[in-house]
Amino acid sequence: MNFVNAFQKIALSLGVLFFGIGVFIYSISPAQADNPTTVNNSGKVQMAMDGFVLNGKAAFHILVWDSETGKSKTYIFDGVSKFVSAAYQLPSSPLY
Repeated sequence: MNFVNAFQKIALSLGVLFFGIGVFIYSISPAQADNPTTVNNSGKVQMAMDGFVLNGKAAFHILVWDSETGKSKTYIFDGVSKFVSAAYQLPSSPLY
């Protein structure tokens, strides 16, 4: 009989615990982060940056594009000099 009572107490405790966790998860609202954009006189400009190590130094590729026209420009930073326009650029319509 003591085993049944102990089992019931454990089952009830686990049930209350899972119910509490469920209520807690349900009460958390998801993050409402928007996509940061800047509007200029030619459209919406967005950026993406990728960093990596090149010859033991930090290097970056930055892609800047106008989301309305599709024009883009790639910049590079090799850890020594300042940001410069890359020798390679995306075509004006890379998906078509």
